[in-house]
Amino acid sequence: MRTLIAASASMSMIMLVLPLAVRAQTISTDPFSINITPAYPSPYEPLTLSVGSGSVDMSNSTFKVFVNGALATVGTGASSVSLTASGPGTTMNIRVVVSSGGQQYQKTLAVRPLAVALSVEPLATLPPLYPGGATIPPNGSVRMVAVPTFYSNSGVYIDPATLSYTWSVGGQTLIASSGIGQSSVVVSAPLPYRQEDVSVLVQNQDGSLVASQSVALTPQNPLVQLYQKDPLMGIEYGHALSGQQTLSGVQTSFVAVPYGFSTDSGGPSIVWSLNGATAQTGDTITLQPQGAGQGSAALSAAVSDPASYESATAGFTAVFGSAQTGGFGLFGL
Repeated sequence: MRTLIAASASMSMIMLVLPLAVRAQTISTDPFSINITPAYPSPYEPLTLSVGSGSVDMSNSTFKVFVNGALATVGTGASSVSLTASGPGTTMNIRVVVSSGGQQYQKTLAVRPLAVALSVEPLATLPPLYPGGATIPPNGSVRMVAVPTFYSNSGVYIDPATLSYTWSVGGQTLIASSGIGQSSVVVSAPLPYRQEDVSVLVQNQDGSLVASQSVALTPQNPLVQLYQKDPLMGIEYGHALSGQQTLSGVQTSFVAVPYGFSTDSGGPSIVWSLNGATAQTGDTITLQPQGAGQGSAALSAAVSDPASYESATAGFTAVFGSAQTGGFGLFGL
């Protein structure tokens, strides 16, 4: 009967990125009001323009909307019309003319489409060269980075370091993390099965240029995958191990790779077990067959992070003398 023994150890981790904008702006001087949604449009974003009044009978009125002098659309009553924001660095000069009871009323509004993207970077484990982003770890942290694209009235690009950033989480302003040049912030990830909205309001110092963006953070439970480590090719990320796996050669090394564990406390710990008994700690284990004939052994890795109360396990049965089974897929996910 052949058996397996554990022979060595090591460890790994990594991180991520993401963007958008929304708002609501109202001009309400008599005799009618204009409402633009979103209030701070991004370039080329669809807009909704609504016309309302408390003094003009809008139900028997018509209105025309002009953009930069050209007729864009016609509406009737207290209704809404759709527009599209212009490009970055441009101004939409909107003029609305309301006709009611033989009278005409008009109002103008200047809209400056400005863009701010929000990058979401979970501070979580991820293998090198992984073609995707880390998931948000429950009870962990997330770095948020605002990337604004602002232009002055003359079309000159504005340095993001000169802009003011106001960060909010769940509607609460993060005063200590807001201010001029504060384009990034680290926030706590939501609790498991919860969701948290993070938003940023970006403006120039006189408040004439404004843009906003928000994103909902949703945590996901972490997991661990096991891979074989080839002496020449390195870690075989294309084949996550499960079920039964055949071992060949004098000894074989395996690596446990944690996905989506918080790195706030330096990363999770990994404990390997062989046939239910603790074999060693660390991200790598090497198995060496002993004796003659065929045999099998259950190998598993338990990953845990006491600071975030998260854990995950993975395992497979190592078989001697059988054909290898198990599917192949990118990173085994």
